[in-house]
Amino acid sequence: MHARALEDVEARLVELRQDERHELALGAAALGASLAATALYPPLVLPLFVGGLVVGARGIRSLWRRWDLVDRLADDRDAYVLPEVRRYAARDTSLTNRRSAAELIRGWLGQPDLADDSRIQAAAVELQALAHDLDDPTLELDPACAVACRRLLTDPAASPLLNTALPREDVSSSIARIRAGLTSRARS
Repeated sequence: MHARALEDVEARLVELRQDERHELALGAAALGASLAATALYPPLVLPLFVGGLVVGARGIRSLWRRWDLVDRLADDRDAYVLPEVRRYAARDTSLTNRRSAAELIRGWLGQPDLADDSRIQAAAVELQALAHDLDDPTLELDPACAVACRRLLTDPAASPLLNTALPREDVSSSIARIRAGLTSRARS
């Protein structure tokens, strides 16, 4: 992604956040006004209530579109210069989230019906090593690799581990890329 595209995306994120805030605030104000209209002028209750719902729904749509854009940007390392993308990806680097991912892997490997799945079985050793590394508090996980790990374990469309339409070889390369993002923590 080049600099101009990043500037455009950043402007779009700011625009979506502003739309989200304005529409949600206006929707809440209209709903509040409809409540006040019950006592002051009842014929306005229904129009204000419906208007508040519609504008509030538009605010939720803006919220969803912003989240979706940030989620898609998290797959592009160049987008990590944007603070919102960095914050979004950083949540996956926490030790708590990493341990949850490790437990998910161990759960798959420990269940006979899932362990017999050919993709999980073929990558069992690599998955066990990944689970071990994710649990290690002395290692730090790169945010882009943390997002890739979450997608590998939870995204049925993008994960070569969960999507049988994707090449089986991609499982090993995905795990290798994630593990390459684990580095020793810098000592303070």
